[in-house]
Amino acid sequence: MTTEDVPDYYAEFGIDRAASADQVSRQLDRAFRTWSSRASRAPDAGRRREAEDKVALVSEARKELLDTDRRHAYDRRLDQARRHTHVPAPAPKSQSQPQSQPQPQPQPQPQPTLHVRDWVGHARRLMNGGDDEGALYELRQAVHHDERNGDAWRLLGALHAKQGQLRDSLQELQRALALLPRDALTHSLTAQVWERFGDHAKAVPWHLRAVELAPADVGLRIAAADSLYRVERYDEALGNYERALTERPGHDGVRNQIGWIWLRRAEGAMVWHPARERYVIAAAGSAPTVTHCVDQGLAVGASDGALRDQLTTYRVQASEALGRTWRWYKSMGSVMGVCAALMLVLPAPLFVLPLAGFFGLPIAMGVKPRWQHTRNELPPHQRPQT
Repeated sequence: MTTEDVPDYYAEFGIDRAASADQVSRQLDRAFRTWSSRASRAPDAGRRREAEDKVALVSEARKELLDTDRRHAYDRRLDQARRHTHVPAPAPKSQSQPQSQPQPQPQPQPQPTLHVRDWVGHARRLMNGGDDEGALYELRQAVHHDERNGDAWRLLGALHAKQGQLRDSLQELQRALALLPRDALTHSLTAQVWERFGDHAKAVPWHLRAVELAPADVGLRIAAADSLYRVERYDEALGNYERALTERPGHDGVRNQIGWIWLRRAEGAMVWHPARERYVIAAAGSAPTVTHCVDQGLAVGASDGALRDQLTTYRVQASEALGRTWRWYKSMGSVMGVCAALMLVLPAPLFVLPLAGFFGLPIAMGVKPRWQHTRNELPPHQRPQT
């Protein structure tokens, strides 16, 4: 429905002239759903074009009616078009009839001040209700009407990341950061997107910047510590976990992570044994280091049973590593062979010497600390320097 060349959106979609922006948006949303559904189910091309025209008209109405300044200007144009359409033709002048006084033109009624629609707030409500597609529509409208809405860009990025559209998410978060350069949450969200890409090294500086911007936010600090742990920057991760634990002393997840860091430090003092398929102690100086790390890991009070069992196993290995035991080596066979040959050729008085060597030398050669036996089992390139 139009008045001259100005379409009457109010009459077309049943909207009250005094309706608020939120009411107008809801009415247009209903119209959009109705006509887009008809367009997809139209039985013929003519009806489909009619429905598509209505959908396009809804989009035009949004531009005119959901922006306060544009709506005021549209109302003035619509009122002027209506006056032009309904002004009666002037009556012919009569000599006997006095000339009528010019009638004042009716003035347009002042429109109530309209509130701009809270697109972001509405999007949050839709997301809380599980309607992500509806939230995406609201957020796209938000950045369409205000490209400098940093909250809308950030929420768009978070929603696209949730849906797996990671490249779109990164672009939108960059738009948000350009507008909100000191927003810690946007930095943290960017880090999470890089983690979704599998690039944990790139995620770390974003997490650390988030902590720098919001040092009191324990959640951001734990996320940064987790990121540092994944890239094996254990010292920095431990510092952040310990600071987080002072704020949340009952946080089991943080306690477990601290325990795992001490376990990794213990393994750093050990060597991987390819045959046994586990870490072993193969140097005298490793035992006290492993014992210290295990004690620290157990002292934090981790709740992870597998972690506690592994730490306890390493403690037992460290306590046994310095103890001496006997093992057979191939070189003993040649020594015993030489002693046996000597016993055959030496006269009786000297027979006792090779006999003692036959039994004594293998014993002396095989009695060593456990760590040394373990070291001898390793391939040469894996043996630690002593």
